[in-house]
Amino acid sequence: MEQPQYDAVHRHIEEIMPLLVHDPAGVLPYPFLTPGYGAEYTDRIYCWDNHHMCMRFALAGKPEYLKWNLDNFLYHQSRNGHVPNIVSLRDGLMREIPCFHAMPFLAQGALMYVSQTQDMEWLEEVFGKLIRYIEYFETSMCAPHGLFKWTMAYMCGFDNDAATTFFLPDTVIPVDINAWIYMEYLAASKLARLLENPKKQKEYSDKALALRKAVNDVLWMEEESSYAIYNLCECRNMLHYEHKHAAEGGRFAFQSCSNLIPLYARMASREQAERMLRKYVMSEDHFLSPYGIRSLSRSSDYYNNAVLANPPRYGGHFWMTCSNWQGPVWSPICYFMFNALLHYGLRDEAKEVADRIVRAMASVLEKQGALSENIHAETGRPGYCYKMGSWNILIDTLHDQLREGRWIMDPVFEDDANGSRSEEEMYGHSMKIRG
Repeated sequence: MEQPQYDAVHRHIEEIMPLLVHDPAGVLPYPFLTPGYGAEYTDRIYCWDNHHMCMRFALAGKPEYLKWNLDNFLYHQSRNGHVPNIVSLRDGLMREIPCFHAMPFLAQGALMYVSQTQDMEWLEEVFGKLIRYIEYFETSMCAPHGLFKWTMAYMCGFDNDAATTFFLPDTVIPVDINAWIYMEYLAASKLARLLENPKKQKEYSDKALALRKAVNDVLWMEEESSYAIYNLCECRNMLHYEHKHAAEGGRFAFQSCSNLIPLYARMASREQAERMLRKYVMSEDHFLSPYGIRSLSRSSDYYNNAVLANPPRYGGHFWMTCSNWQGPVWSPICYFMFNALLHYGLRDEAKEVADRIVRAMASVLEKQGALSENIHAETGRPGYCYKMGSWNILIDTLHDQLREGRWIMDPVFEDDANGSRSEEEMYGHSMKIRG
């Protein structure tokens, strides 16, 4: 990466950040951010887009957007703990998907905000709501083996994720939701500690440890050096499909970016992580593209770089309007894997990922003067959604992390649930082969 390329990306991000800011309006009683500032994504808030945008605003000295983001979502919380994942300025809650619960980021957002501001009065006000929101996952999205599952694939945020969209709803345990909830448990434990609530602190610390063990017991495939979904109908992990006529076809069919999230969540042992990072993430046969990290292994039979998503096998053509996570490079995956590589000691590889996505974004800016949702993994062409802010605005912070050695998510992992336990206690029987 050349310095002018970084400067172009950084300058663009700083220029568009004010365009994403909006005053309270409609059903959003607090200031809010929108992912886009063009024709798309300008009239609603999305839990996972907004969470990552607010991280960038906090790094720019405006942590209040983390608070306001939670306040807007929690304003619409139901008595059973449900929080909508999408709220439209004009239409209110998203109606296309009933019970579309907010993705597991709210406790992490609260911890980042309080760690920067020490606003304990606000934390005392929202802590009970956050507990009820977490409990909704435990009552509505629980799965066998002490794990969790999305009730339908689209809820994962990787809209047409190959690891989930080709199976009937509720028939597989995905990897990503369990990693996200693990981080929510860690954050909830830290928030309880700040509130001097040792009972809740221990409860969520214990839940984090139990979930980490379950993920490594059930979702880790030792023979493949990878995490993978668990098929509840066939009682086995599925990284590839097996059929007597398939031969070598489908070997990496379901090796999707959703399988990588435990690396970001630091749930893997160092040995596990290094094997998976080297074998898949930094392999050009799988996730590593000249332009960043692909959203699906290049060796998957489902790999494609279509602008819009194909409808899932068990859904209607409504989903043709969804974004494609079956190949293109997305900045959040680059962000997640950059941090995973950095944590597990692969610093040079982390820098390489940062360099590639910044170069790719600089090229997109040169071509069209604005960023897009994603980037074609083989050509570097801009993908869907002209004038996209969203999580793209985090990318100019990667090289700052390399220089400064600090990360906005540090409070989530500092003195985490691992304590001084042995590796076997931390990771469970992760060396057990599951076929």
